[in-house]
Order: sequence, then structure tokens, then C-alpha cells
Amino acid sequence: MRLKLLAILGLLVVGGAAIFVTVGGLPSSAAATTNYLTSTAAVADVSNDIAATGAIASSTSWKLVFGAAAGSTPSSQNGSPATWHVTAVKVKVGDRVKKGQVLATASNDDLQTAISAATNDVASAEIQLATADDAHTAATTTDTLRQTWTQVLNARNGLAQAKSALANLKDQRVHNALVAPADAIVTAVNVTVGQEAPTAEAIDLSSVTFEVTADVVETDVASVQVGQAASITVAAVTADLTGTVSAIAPVALSSSSSNGVVSYAVTVALKAPPPELRPGMTANVTITTASASGVLAVPAAAIRGTSGNYSVLVLTAAGTTESRPVTVGLMTSSLVEIKSGLNAGDVVVTGTSSQQRSGTTTTTPGGGGFVVNDGGGGFRGQGRAP
Repeated sequence: MRLKLLAILGLLVVGGAAIFVTVGGLPSSAAATTNYLTSTAAVADVSNDIAATGAIASSTSWKLVFGAAAGSTPSSQNGSPATWHVTAVKVKVGDRVKKGQVLATASNDDLQTAISAATNDVASAEIQLATADDAHTAATTTDTLRQTWTQVLNARNGLAQAKSALANLKDQRVHNALVAPADAIVTAVNVTVGQEAPTAEAIDLSSVTFEVTADVVETDVASVQVGQAASITVAAVTADLTGTVSAIAPVALSSSSSNGVVSYAVTVALKAPPPELRPGMTANVTITTASASGVLAVPAAAIRGTSGNYSVLVLTAAGTTESRPVTVGLMTSSLVEIKSGLNAGDVVVTGTSSQQRSGTTTTTPGGGGFVVNDGGGGFRGQGRAP
């Protein structure tokens, strides 16, 4: 009987010890510790950005033709002479030209003859109209009134056509020289001195203003608006540029459905492009859709709760943690603007780790510790969301 009592007492002691350990009855040095990943609330620039890739292109291009203003073609109707003999070519491919600069000249021996003939056609059409008006005035019967009125209308049409042909020829005579409509780069020269100029473009120009058209995926395009700021990196010329969104395609790219990702063309106009920039170069574009500069911010990982009920876990000077409600502003995937609830220098918890990471581990009273993670979880000074 005595042996049975001793066995029962032994079991009670072991069970009590297990319960004591379970409820944390061991000293703090023996309890499991919690490593906190922390960061410090600091002033930073918070921005929500969209990244895309595109190609550099000239904003405008022109195809210059002898006998026509820039951007138009000469009419070949009414016997308009189409042969121009090149008398001078003053540029070559790659040249930068100024607005109003003469690029090439040509002559047309038949043009003045055609103008004289067209002038006679106008005089003849005027006489025919006068004759038709007289006949209509002299008509007395219904039939003759109708017939002569038809003749008047036909004569008016003939005079209008003759005047249009004469004006076209005179306009061609004015454009015997190719003139740059704006500052531009010569991209093609299709004429040679002493040879006949082609009926198509003689010289091609591209503007020295540039733009980038980038493909933005459907999940991001809704937040893009004309006028938003953008930064552009062109690795080929080691250039970091700025720009502004100038256009957003209303329909998706036809090629985007083939890879399962729907995207839209977004055009960004570049500011102050360097001289070495060329059309076709690859450009990485970052469009800022929202920003808050010089605001108190913490990493997004520190924010807890839901909209209207956000909080952060703050590490106190005593080494304990406390939950503190905060009011947030701009929220991004990396940084969150804090409008109230924190002060600069407050240490906030961004997560926990079961293993010690680089930094300093401090054991809090009653067990548990934290890691001051300046390398991974923290940020200092001015920041920017990627």
C-alpha cells in the first residue's frame, strides 16, 4: 500500500512540472524568444509607380515634295507639270536643320508655260459665262429660259475649275524650294543635283522632339491619365529623362491578346532629349500615378487592419510592443504615408522571424526579443516606392 502511494505522488509531481512549463513557469532565459523585424518611421517621398518598356520615336515626320507645301502633294490634274530638275541639294542624311532652312531647290521649265495657258483658260471661261448670261437674259420662252440657264450653270462650273487649276500651278511655282517646316533631322535624301526629282518625296525629315510609346497592362492603365509625370531611362545613351503622358490608346493592342496579357499603348512626350538620342532606342518608362513628397512613412508590411481601422505595432523604449491606431494617406506596395498616430523615429514592427537575422537582438522582460533590422526591414531618409 505504501508503494502505491509513493507511485501516485511521483506521477503528480511530473504532471505538475509539465503544467508549470506549459504556462511559462520557467525563467525567461529558458522560454522561446520572438524576433521582431522592425523599421523606423521617417520622412520620405511616397509614390505609386507603373513600369513599362517602349521605343523612342520622333513626335512628327515630314515628306517634302517639290511643288507642294510640307505634308501635301502637288496636284497632277489639268496638265500640271510633274517634272522638276534639281538645281541644288544643301543637306545630307543625319543633318540637323532649323525651321525655314532651304534644303534643296529645283526648276520646272514647263511650269510658266502651263501657268500662261491656265490664265487663258480662265479668260475664256469668263467670256463663256458672260455669253451664257446674255443668252439667258434674252430668252423669252420657258424652254429657252431653261436651256440658257443650264448653259449659265455649266459656264460657272467651267470658270471655277479654270481658276482652281491656275491657283494650283501658281502654288507649285512658289514651292520650287524644299524648306524645313520645323527644327528637324534629315532622315532621307532622294534627289541629286542635275537629275529629275521623284514624283514622291524628295527629302524626309523627323522632328527633334521625341516620345515613347509603352505597353501598359490592363490592370494598370485605369490609373494612368494624360498629364501625369514620368521618368524615362535610355540605357543606349546612359540618359535619365523626364516626360509627361500625352496620349492613352482607347483600345487594346491587337498583338497583346496573343500572349494572354491585354495591354494598351501609352505615349509619353519627352522633355529636353539629348542630341545623341535616336528613334528606335529602347526606353524604360516609369509613370507616377500618385505621389506624396516629404511625408512621414513606414513600410507597408507594418500596417495592420482594414480600411478605416488601420494600426501598427510599436516597439516601446521598455522593449515591449503596443498596438497604435494610425491614419494613413497614400498606400503603395512598399511604403505607406502616415498622417497621424506616429512620430518620426518611432520603431514599428514589420514582421517576425524564428531565426536571428543581421542586426541586434534584445531580450524583452518575460521572454521574447526583437531584431533591429536596418538592412532588410528598415529604411532611412528619403525613400521612393519601386
